[in-house]
Amino acid sequence: MKAVFNELETHPVIAAVRESAHVNAALDSPVRMIFLMGGSLSELEAITRKARRADKKIMIHIELVKGLGRDCEGVEYLAEVVRPDGMVSTKPQLIKEASKLGLATVLQIFLIDTQAYLTGLKNIASTKPDALEIMPGLMPRVINTLSTDFDIPVITAGLVKQPDEVKLMLAAGAAGIAISEQSLWSYSPE
Repeated sequence: MKAVFNELETHPVIAAVRESAHVNAALDSPVRMIFLMGGSLSELEAITRKARRADKKIMIHIELVKGLGRDCEGVEYLAEVVRPDGMVSTKPQLIKEASKLGLATVLQIFLIDTQAYLTGLKNIASTKPDALEIMPGLMPRVINTLSTDFDIPVITAGLVKQPDEVKLMLAAGAAGIAISEQSLWSYSPE
């Protein structure tokens, strides 16, 4: 496991920040990791610097940032100019490129049916990401299977809105939960 994910052992809640206006709330919260899932290219360097000053790990979802290419050149820009801790993507080729360039990688997969699950398994095996993010987040049986079958952190995201849901996902084997619900950013495992 890459060191960037060590934070999840004691701080499993990840701030999923969709708008740059919410970055300061994430920086002021007890979370140790931020998934930036929005904003624009012109803001990335400043947001990354702020995260570093606040001693927070920052992962950028390349496909959700306006103006950032969804290709290998975009990954290269992230790695060489922005320099976040890592990158989130649904695209296996971008995960492979980010890994080559030294970024921690999170492969995001949407598990909408059995075929998507099987395709996801193939993509995990072929890309060898550092972590896996599955959506929707409320699937204890699937979380347990994936966290048992793969030696990488499994992060859940989507539809988690209550503290008891966070607790349930952690009990199922999730290493972390990416949550946009700011009231849960202060959640602490008992």
